[in-house]
Amino acid sequence: MDGTADQHEQAGERAATPGAIPMLGLVALAATLATNWLAAAAMPSSAFAWLSLALFGWLLLLVGRISPAGLILLLPLVITRGATLLSLLVIESGAYMPEINRLGEPGDASASFVAVTALFFLVFAFVFRRLEPLFLAYARSPLLDGIVRLLGWPTVALCVGFGALAVLHGLQSGFPLLAGVDRFLYRREFSSGPVLILLDNKFLFAAVLGTIAFSPRQATLLRLAALLTVLALTGVYFLFGDKFFTILAEVAFFAMPLLLSRQGRLKGTLLRLAPPVVALLCAAFAATLYIYSGYGRLPLDRTALLVGERIAGQGELWFVATRDFRNATHWDDQLVARNLDVLDDRVPAESAFATGVETYYFIDRYAPSKLAASFRKNGGWVQLTMGTEAMALVMFGYAGVAVVMTLLGVLIALAALYLRRGFASGFPLTLALAVWTYLQVYFSAQQASLWSIAAPGQINRLLLFVTIELVLLAINRGQLLSTQRRTRAAHFAATRRAA
Repeated sequence: MDGTADQHEQAGERAATPGAIPMLGLVALAATLATNWLAAAAMPSSAFAWLSLALFGWLLLLVGRISPAGLILLLPLVITRGATLLSLLVIESGAYMPEINRLGEPGDASASFVAVTALFFLVFAFVFRRLEPLFLAYARSPLLDGIVRLLGWPTVALCVGFGALAVLHGLQSGFPLLAGVDRFLYRREFSSGPVLILLDNKFLFAAVLGTIAFSPRQATLLRLAALLTVLALTGVYFLFGDKFFTILAEVAFFAMPLLLSRQGRLKGTLLRLAPPVVALLCAAFAATLYIYSGYGRLPLDRTALLVGERIAGQGELWFVATRDFRNATHWDDQLVARNLDVLDDRVPAESAFATGVETYYFIDRYAPSKLAASFRKNGGWVQLTMGTEAMALVMFGYAGVAVVMTLLGVLIALAALYLRRGFASGFPLTLALAVWTYLQVYFSAQQASLWSIAAPGQINRLLLFVTIELVLLAINRGQLLSTQRRTRAAHFAATRRAA
């Protein structure tokens, strides 16, 4: 039975071999992106925001052709970049952005954003495609597979335990969703250690449970337990105030192992997943509406206005940056120095907040005094979203944005390749380290947080992870080569006896 399961899993890997690079499509996309950007700058209209959204869909199709596995592991960033384009569409249709006290208007924000996103994603796809076979080499061995099977039930039990502790704490202190308490305030003032571990590591729990739920190597009952556990934990996240995009990202991490194993038949897989995904999206949207309604206190029209303003918040930083900082090249010595100074501090996140870098720069510059005071009161727990491209434009101009997006494409590709290896091995330790690594680069790509990938402490952790993976690689390789040698020797001996 295990052999059959392994054959199915390996067949899924073979089906994932990418086809030829669609060079003609890439050239056509590049030309269309450039034309769209030039036209949007010369003749501002919200129509170009709609075209930019369509170009984003075309980009994803090309990324999927270059590297199907890469596109699957890029899903969290696809979600946030797609949401930003939807936000920019709303902004360029005239939406008000209360967090920066600006009224939207047509321009080239959407067109420029999809262009820099295309550079980011295509660099990622080419690096991922090139290095994927190298990262998958000796990801598994019979010894490691045996350990993975032994750890199945304890891993699910651990996830259930954290969920149970969080529920007990919520029953005692009240759940933010039911009590009408802001989730960040709750975490800061009323939460507990197990609750924070669960909420801060929801993507790790989802990824680990996904490898169990969708692995043919595991028993059916264990796989069902993993599936039910992730569903229950998702309900707990709702109760603790998590909203739409956070839940989408959690679901993406959970579904990655399934999608990776069925890259050759993704269409059918996605069709089968559509009903539960739609149901979950409806639940997430309903919870989001409830939160923005003041937990049921506001009328529908006021709730709709608040949701619209929140949607506009996803792309507002790029919008104001493209309005106020339109240099082709630039170098802001002061901001560069402040970002570098943060790296050596004991707690870089607190220093970033105190010195006004990352998205705090835009809070200090644009937020109305009342909102800025609220952000400062939160002590760094709350940031504006999607700040990396905007911060790069402020500091370096459009040329600098291109360089930053290229570097991030490479870094995200390396982190995603590590995650790819973690999913292939199914080993919880490798997966935990890979998810942590992926999220550090992900946060840097979202929030302009240089410290999350370049602080000395972070680099030391990454070097430790590399050492651990090299040890596991040596063990797997040694066992597999030893098994191959014994098999060849047995075959040679059988041949000699037959002769």
